[in-house]
Amino acid sequence: MEQKVLSDYEHLSRAVSDFIVDYVNQNPNSLLCLAGGHTPLRTFELLVEANKKKLVNLEQCKFVSLDEWVGLGRDTKGSCKETLYNQLFEPLSINEDQICFFDGLSKDLDFECKRVDDFIRKNGSIDLVLLGVGMNGHLGFNEPGTDPDLYSHIVPLDPVTTEVSSKYFEGKKEVTKGISLGIKHFREADTVMIMANGLKKAAIIKESFTKELNIQVPSSLLQNHENLYVFLDGEAASELRH
Repeated sequence: MEQKVLSDYEHLSRAVSDFIVDYVNQNPNSLLCLAGGHTPLRTFELLVEANKKKLVNLEQCKFVSLDEWVGLGRDTKGSCKETLYNQLFEPLSINEDQICFFDGLSKDLDFECKRVDDFIRKNGSIDLVLLGVGMNGHLGFNEPGTDPDLYSHIVPLDPVTTEVSSKYFEGKKEVTKGISLGIKHFREADTVMIMANGLKKAAIIKESFTKELNIQVPSSLLQNHENLYVFLDGEAASELRH
């Protein structure tokens, strides 16, 4: 595990973007999995800028969904699909056949899990995954206590996740389940990046990376990944210094 501590959110986002650019330049046919949410939004802007400046070419990459709120689709502002398509895929002009994304509106969620798993298997495994860390240590929607040997699965959302979810949506949304890649996918990925910023994440970052592996803190389960890079701003890293 390698930790990289940057001074603030802007420098953090640039470091993460630069890492992805370098990785793709060395591995142009990569299968990428990039988290939604608020944390990577500036990173996405920087990737789009790098693409426009021809510093990176993502035309040969493929993209797989990390997770989605069950019951929400691309038309819902704040859904994972809406975020990735609006902030990254469309600005980069990524072709639809390069993308495999969970359909949170599907009537057959088990089929969605199989479809996404088959897409990953067809492409070998995930090359690079960018993850955020939830306030409870969740990765994607792998909530505390989730079986770490699962691939894609449907998850009852932890109360902490449902409480925090309101910041993503316009108006109240009743979200009780998620659909997500599993921790086993992350363990099998070539390279894992974890990104966190702000004082609110300091305690869970300390819990994740300075204590023993704990199924109740899913983010801690990646400590032993041989290519794990943890990117933090100074605030998120503040409790590590003690």
